[in-house]
Amino acid sequence: MSITSGGYCVESALLAFYGIAPSDAWLNIWGLKAEQRNEVFRQLLYEARIVAVAVEQLKDILYCRAEDLPLIEAVLQNPAPKWRCELIAPLDNFIWDRKLINVLFGFDYTWEIYTPAIKRKFGYYVLPLIYGESLIGRAEVIAERKSETLVVKNIWYENDIKPTKQLRTALNNCFQNFALFNGCETISTESMN
Repeated sequence: MSITSGGYCVESALLAFYGIAPSDAWLNIWGLKAEQRNEVFRQLLYEARIVAVAVEQLKDILYCRAEDLPLIEAVLQNPAPKWRCELIAPLDNFIWDRKLINVLFGFDYTWEIYTPAIKRKFGYYVLPLIYGESLIGRAEVIAERKSETLVVKNIWYENDIKPTKQLRTALNNCFQNFALFNGCETISTESMN
């Protein structure tokens, strides 16, 4: 793979990731080996197509596309973003680098779909929950298409999270949006453990 095509792959991934370290999550993505990946990063930095970004309390440097710096600056200027709750898909680019997510958010996530049932800590298809700027827990949610029902089987909050009224409202909105997305008319919490 050439620097040019490797650079395109890295820039495309940065568009999807919005700031990423050249970490283990990048290994073998688009055929880039570690040495090739590092050379592509050096070249893109030299050409000023990407820039290094330091994040408080994080020892590793992250990278973003140079053209995305104004977006980062705009976000940093907004002192009070609207907090909402969202479910994150297990294969979403945001959580590909599980080590980085653990460092940034103190959140340890394993997708247990291939884990034998007896060895699962949470559930078969458990989705991380993000609320505001924090990963606050995970939920096992199933869309039963025949009955058009979204079943919330369980919610596990991280140890320091208290389900306040504001959080519960945001979580209810999240489930309503997810139900709508999945074509579900009703939401059931009857099976929650």
